Amino acid sequence: MKLHQAGFTLVELLVVAGIVGIIIPLLGGVIYQLTTVTETGDNELQARHELQNAASWFLLDGPTAVSAGGGATLVLNLPSGGGTITYALSGTELRRTYGAQITTIARNITNLSFTVNGKLVSMNITCTPTGRMAVVETGTYQVYLRPQT
Repeated sequence: MKLHQAGFTLVELLVVAGIVGIIIPLLGGVIYQLTTVTETGDNELQARHELQNAASWFLLDGPTAVSAGGGATLVLNLPSGGGTITYALSGTELRRTYGAQITTIARNITNLSFTVNGKLVSMNITCTPTGRMAVVETGTYQVYLRPQT
């Protein structure tokens, strides 16, 4: 009496092990790429958003001022005794101060400088979000001050 035996041969098991040995690293690479690309994209988007927000405030306030003082801090002098608006870095936060109101307008700022050349004011700003991926976004924005009449 002959019994029917089912199973795999050694050759079949080695072929399957070889195929699995090729597929697993490929899947690992795909998963790594998906997470890396996503995180890098998120950091770039965050950095651009911070720069756009800072630029928006700067381009809104600049044309209302009649004079300015630059350097690490920007002081915009408003007409007719309207006070001043100050832009200053506090740690990695860019803060805008008008009267008693302090507003954080950008975060993760690693470099900030202001240059005043006559009526032209320039802001150079760099944002580096925290994370595994080294993302650095830099922007230069310019605005003309209000002409004095």
